[in-house]
Amino acid sequence: MKMKQFFKPPMKSYKSLILVLALALLASCQDVLDKHDLNVLDEQIWEDDAQATLYINNLYVSNMPGAQFGDNSALSDETWSADQAFTDLIYGFKTASDINTVTVFHKTRYELIRRINIALEGLERSSLDKEVKGRLAGQALFFRAWRYWEMVQLYGGIPMVKKVQDPYSEDLNVPRSKTGDAIDAIVADLDEAIDKLPADWELSQDKGRITRGAAAAFKGRVLLTWASPLFNPAGKSDRWQRAYEANLEAIDLLSKMKIPRGLHPDFSTIFTSDVLNNMEAILFRRYSLSAGTEYTQGWEGRVRPPSGGGNGGFSPTWELVKAFPMANGKLIAEPESGYDSVCFWKNRDPRFYATVGYNGAEWKMTGREGTTLWSFRNVKENNRVTATGFYNKKATDSAIARENTSQTNTAWIELRYAEVLLNFAECANELGKTSEALDKVRPVRARAGIEPGIGEYGIPGDVSKELLREIIMIERQVEFAFENKRYWDLRRRLMFRSDLGQYVKKLNGTQRHGFTYSALSGWSSEIKDEASPWYGKLRIDTALVNGHLDLDDPASFGKFFRVTYKNLDIYQGVSQPIYYPVLYDFFAVPSSMLEKSPAVEQTLGWINGTFDPLSE
Repeated sequence: MKMKQFFKPPMKSYKSLILVLALALLASCQDVLDKHDLNVLDEQIWEDDAQATLYINNLYVSNMPGAQFGDNSALSDETWSADQAFTDLIYGFKTASDINTVTVFHKTRYELIRRINIALEGLERSSLDKEVKGRLAGQALFFRAWRYWEMVQLYGGIPMVKKVQDPYSEDLNVPRSKTGDAIDAIVADLDEAIDKLPADWELSQDKGRITRGAAAAFKGRVLLTWASPLFNPAGKSDRWQRAYEANLEAIDLLSKMKIPRGLHPDFSTIFTSDVLNNMEAILFRRYSLSAGTEYTQGWEGRVRPPSGGGNGGFSPTWELVKAFPMANGKLIAEPESGYDSVCFWKNRDPRFYATVGYNGAEWKMTGREGTTLWSFRNVKENNRVTATGFYNKKATDSAIARENTSQTNTAWIELRYAEVLLNFAECANELGKTSEALDKVRPVRARAGIEPGIGEYGIPGDVSKELLREIIMIERQVEFAFENKRYWDLRRRLMFRSDLGQYVKKLNGTQRHGFTYSALSGWSSEIKDEASPWYGKLRIDTALVNGHLDLDDPASFGKFFRVTYKNLDIYQGVSQPIYYPVLYDFFAVPSSMLEKSPAVEQTLGWINGTFDPLSE
């Protein structure tokens, strides 16, 4: 899902290592793929294993999701941005006449789908070995499902073109399918892919290709969303059952891989460990500086503080900070949680320390002097501060040198095992299968490092369906922070405008917040005396090292810092609450598509809209 093209400010586009393989093969097959119109490919491509594989490799280049760290985070309560692409939506400024608000439904998507259909039809006619054809087709089927799903989740039903159309003899003016039919078509592609794909790819150069388990896990994600209130306002239990079974199938298939999929033992290194041997990685994209700067990504440089070679971007909000449970597993608002509203960083879920850099936190970075992180304005950070008063530590790697933060090898894991577990748990809970849901939620908490207590990890066995629903959504919020999951959860669960319960309140009408930290009495200044053993250090560092400052003591903390609570949602000088309207549940068809395809109806609610995404 390359939502960054729509929801995220422009940034460098990164390519997969699969391209390296494609380029190598291209040297011997240049004449085959050198034609602009792929519809006139030499039919012999489908009779040669290497050439057909090259074609599929190029589908990876065009369709495999790239790094999405931070994508859509400013359309949620994870972070804040003043960019108009976000403010227009998060504040509800786009009206029914603004039909070009979202342009994922676009001819370029159908061009990609056409290339996938060319592969599927070519392989169907091919006389290649049945298993070879099946594996190639399974990958193409996955990508067709992927491309259709990225549109369906935003628009509901869309034109489902499942064959190569002849522009000279066929009517290309295809109407929108009913949403249920579109879902069934996507699931049918994934079911066929599951049947054709291998459990594992044997050759080392094939590691990273789509597997049977990846297709099943993606199917589980699709059907979870189809069962959720956005698409299922009546709460039909058969949809939850269907999603439950899909995720159960995924768990079973993933357990049968050579490296059985499970939870990576250390939450803080999920993205920085070797992705090929990471049991949590199900669907992923690799990067490698050794293959050239084009095959790298720069999340590290976007989030580190300036002293570590970064820009301090995607800073967590106070709302996200508060979402993390305590080390005992209790939510901060639960009775006897032990939460300290002043020293909020004490005794928190260990995932907090791997995600949030707060004033006084420890953060070791190669090439950065000292390990203590300060959020106040100081010369070491080029006198810059983050928007929220916090830094983002998610998926960062302390071993990366500060001069290399813009070009790193950090892999992107689009689908990881923890998501499959929580997808299953959510479905099980909605069906009243509490014990099954707990069996999947508790391991995620255990891996995080939450205290086991009597084996409940903060969730009692007699928890209600309603409370467990809240807990699961909070688990997703903190487990997948800045992994492009939160916005989609808010959409599908209608959490912009609906409370889930006592602990999970709707976002509409609320605002995001942060802090401004100031060091008192010159403690932010740098020691200039060359004769001093502290030469070049900040004065605050001397106070900390010499024991005058105790960061865990509110009285001591108050002697050195002033903390100001601030509202982040100030738009053009006016306090602006979040307002994400019903209109945005399903977006408008862009004008370019309406002009090219008159049979395509506009989405109901938008100007001249007649197509109801919820119609059965």
